[in-house]
Amino acid sequence: MGRTGTHRTRRVVTLTLLHLRPDVGGLARAATRRGLLPPGGDPGYALHAALAALFGAAAPRPFVLREAHDGPELLGYTATPPGEIETLASLPPTGDGADLARSLRPESVAARLMPAVWAPDQRLGFTVRVRPVVRTRPEGRNGPHREHDAFAHLRRSATDAEPMPRRDDIYRDWLARILVRDGAAVLESAALIAYRGTRVLRRPVAGEGRRPAVIEGPDATLAGVLAVKNPEVFSRLLARGVGRHCGFGFGMLLLAPPGRPAC
Repeated sequence: MGRTGTHRTRRVVTLTLLHLRPDVGGLARAATRRGLLPPGGDPGYALHAALAALFGAAAPRPFVLREAHDGPELLGYTATPPGEIETLASLPPTGDGADLARSLRPESVAARLMPAVWAPDQRLGFTVRVRPVVRTRPEGRNGPHREHDAFAHLRRSATDAEPMPRRDDIYRDWLARILVRDGAAVLESAALIAYRGTRVLRRPVAGEGRRPAVIEGPDATLAGVLAVKNPEVFSRLLARGVGRHCGFGFGMLLLAPPGRPAC
């Protein structure tokens, strides 16, 4: 008998999409007391700590906090099944991070499985919040990494004879390179729908006991259409996230059929 359909699908790692309705004000108060929220800065570091306090090793990564029509919502991917996520959320928060965990409003949790299969050449609409940066070692190969806005970095290296690059184009090319890496997907179209510079908190790589440092950089949201090329690699990309700082509110690919809003 012949195969039906135009594509053969392959089984991949199944992710759980987690949804919460956090108390952003309560999170800010709890995080400020602990020095986890820079003045006027991004709450990603505080959310990272709150999710760890609530879910432990099952905490979602990547995740994103966004404003919905009925208030703030947090979405995230985790490999933990929905039933286990709901059980963890039902346990009373304890320990030093209990107030951080409560600020996520665990009673609002909802979890569902993502598709277990992707088809080669399957087209998907997406939205993703990213930190489009490039890394350099100005002090040599043994020196520390420095992060630079991909747009600003390219502008500094452009000559007077070259046309000035556009931010939209640079970020689109940056995203395309990440998607095509290891053959995960190709970018069919993308538009920069939001941009700002944000101050984020990160613990320095050298010396885990040192206080977190404030880092300024680009905060961009892109939306468009991609095509899956390797289902297994694409599944790993979803679980890992796009670009850097995926454990702190960046890099989550929100998906939908082309032409529909992602998630």
